[in-house]
Amino acid sequence: MSGETLREGMTASRPDVAAAAADDVARIPTGRAMWAMMAMMLASNLLASFNQSLMNIALDQVSADFHVSLSVANWMVLGFTVVAATVITMAASLLKRYGIRKVMMFGYAASLAGSALGLLAVDFPMMLAARLVQALTVGLFFPVVTSVILTISPADRKGTMLAVNSGVIGVGLAFAPLLAGAMLTYLGLRSLFLIPLVMSAVLLVLGFFLLHDVYRRENRAIDALSVALSFLGLGAVIYGLNEVSRDWLPSIGAMLAGSAVLAAFAWRQLHIETPLLNLSPLRHPRFVVGEALMMLGYMGSIYMSLLVPLYLEGTAGYSAFLTGCLMAGPILCYAVSCFVGGRIEDKHGVWPLVPAGFLLMLLGFVGMEVTSSALLALAMMACAAVSYAGVGLVFPTLKAVDLGSLPKEIYAHGSSIHSTLVQIAGSVGSALFVGVLSADADRLMAAGASKAQAYAAGFSHTLYIDLGILAVALIVSVAFARAMRRR
Repeated sequence: MSGETLREGMTASRPDVAAAAADDVARIPTGRAMWAMMAMMLASNLLASFNQSLMNIALDQVSADFHVSLSVANWMVLGFTVVAATVITMAASLLKRYGIRKVMMFGYAASLAGSALGLLAVDFPMMLAARLVQALTVGLFFPVVTSVILTISPADRKGTMLAVNSGVIGVGLAFAPLLAGAMLTYLGLRSLFLIPLVMSAVLLVLGFFLLHDVYRRENRAIDALSVALSFLGLGAVIYGLNEVSRDWLPSIGAMLAGSAVLAAFAWRQLHIETPLLNLSPLRHPRFVVGEALMMLGYMGSIYMSLLVPLYLEGTAGYSAFLTGCLMAGPILCYAVSCFVGGRIEDKHGVWPLVPAGFLLMLLGFVGMEVTSSALLALAMMACAAVSYAGVGLVFPTLKAVDLGSLPKEIYAHGSSIHSTLVQIAGSVGSALFVGVLSADADRLMAAGASKAQAYAAGFSHTLYIDLGILAVALIVSVAFARAMRRR
């Protein structure tokens, strides 16, 4: 009698056990099927990371091609992250209701549709719509893929596979600017959507054969009002930040209104039976402080991924391809630093690792201020590499420590909150920094300054803002890391 037949015979007299086995154990792939599905998960996150960083290097080109300001062009990033953050809050409920196959296949289809729309876009609204459709994929894949990897990995390889997953995302983030820069320089703006189009089509076909449902489905309600509150609240806050340097009074009003809507979202999560986002981890102070530090550190990363390309293209006059090549090195420093930081944290904890990471970020930004003012672009990229190395020490370490401070039964909820806060930090950083630079550039060019001079002044202004943020983060990180060390 085969092992599978034996298992069926043992559970036949217990219908409840048989049902559970059919839904949970029997559907978890093993052997080649498991590794094939693992490869699908890693490829899916590679697609998601490419979609997310697709426009980081293209904002100047979007502004020029569609004759819009940088703050308007920045909605290619802002709209994307607002939609992604909203979908992340829904991901756990969608996974329970529809299963992995349907969720992942929908993600591939959304990426395919959004990429096709972007490839055919004839104006700014059409290309923005393409980005919003692509954002559905990121919002679904980042939390779902992590959950699946933890579920199907062999017990002694879970940590290794999570590290590989982080490495794949890092590779996507490193090579997206290089590939996007080459296509932007030689084939034009719309060609950026060609790579995710091909990747989505291939994964959509392979998904029919290689994806398996590994969780028991539940008829779980998805609260439509919570979805609306999340989307509208985030959108209003981000709009206000993006425009605050242009017209501060309406912008402050939008941010206050958005904050009130988000407060209503949080209140609702605490008072409905099936919350869209379980907020119970926020009752743990160490988790809250650690996530706040993570958001400040991630804003520094967002600054470099968006503002440094604008400086290189707008002030130094480099092509998008050369800019992408220059950005690849510092981002690879981030990927290496993530691995090194993880090894150090395993052996020695967060002290002095996290403060050292913020110190590196701060020193790198000081160096960028000095070198950018002197128009020393290559030296500035070396300083950016130092800052990226600091981000690599801070970001994954804080994630591990924050989640590790929670009781095991709410670990998954903490992970969902973390993914949501990452997108919010990205939106806030992008809106604040690009909004300020755009307002400075428009004002100075209207007064007769050249584009290079205007971009340089805006870059310096935003650098000082982020230096202030990082200085606060460094001070708080010292107290946090020492408290965690005593614990």
